[in-house]
Amino acid sequence: MLRGGVNDCKIKWEFLIGNSIDSSPILAKNGTIYLGSSNKNLYAINPDGSVKWFFKSGEIIECRPSIGKDGTIYFGSDKVYAINPDGTEKWRFDTKKAIVSDFTIFEDILYVTSLDGHLYAINPDGTEKWRFKTNDSITSAASIGKDGTIYFGSDKVYAINPDGTEKWNFYAGYWTVTRPAISEDGTIYVTSLDGHLYAINPDGTEKWRFKTGKRIESSPVIGNTDTIYFGSYDGHLYAINPDGTEKWNFETGSWIIATPAIDENGTIYFGTRNGKFYALFN
Repeated sequence: MLRGGVNDCKIKWEFLIGNSIDSSPILAKNGTIYLGSSNKNLYAINPDGSVKWFFKSGEIIECRPSIGKDGTIYFGSDKVYAINPDGTEKWRFDTKKAIVSDFTIFEDILYVTSLDGHLYAINPDGTEKWRFKTNDSITSAASIGKDGTIYFGSDKVYAINPDGTEKWNFYAGYWTVTRPAISEDGTIYVTSLDGHLYAINPDGTEKWRFKTGKRIESSPVIGNTDTIYFGSYDGHLYAINPDGTEKWNFETGSWIIATPAIDENGTIYFGTRNGKFYALFN
């Protein structure tokens, strides 16, 4: 475990929004930072911390914005919004309920999951390509396999063909609210509110499962050694081998809800509900 002193970093700048921020930021190639807030605004912030522009949506913004190849900024709120780099609206796409999950862009198609229970495939011009209906709301972002299959969680784990038809579904014991992770061999890893990490074969059959002490809302992340990392409400960060055996676990004493991040050196970064932020190496 790495610990830094209180004087090991300095503030470059700070930007006061005045409302809670549940949206993760995303950085454009030109250094502009895009960030959503509970005040319903999407902010474009210059590298020096000044406001470039802001755009008002119809509801709070919880998901991280996405950036298209042409610089278009996409984000979800009460609707799907596409914003030009100058802050003007390009188009909006209406869903029946709010959007709380991140978007996925694959071959210029925008994949959006909504609390209305649909996965939407949206063309670059804002028209609907297709939609797929589940039996419940969706808070899981979608992941895309090498063959274009779209994976996401809801009342079940769904695998959807690129044309919008269902390939298969898998019941993971309870709701799945996190983004699936896909390994190089095509194995799909999902965490479930039933407290398990599931490994699913590309054909939709179960490969194995690993049980933790409580529910899981942390998305799995695959490291550079194919180890799977995730956190649990039982206060542990887990490292699981590709065969489903436990490599190690690290106890924090507090819920882990956030998804871990891993750098190129294999250091794992994550935060806990009691406000501690950890950097682990193994």
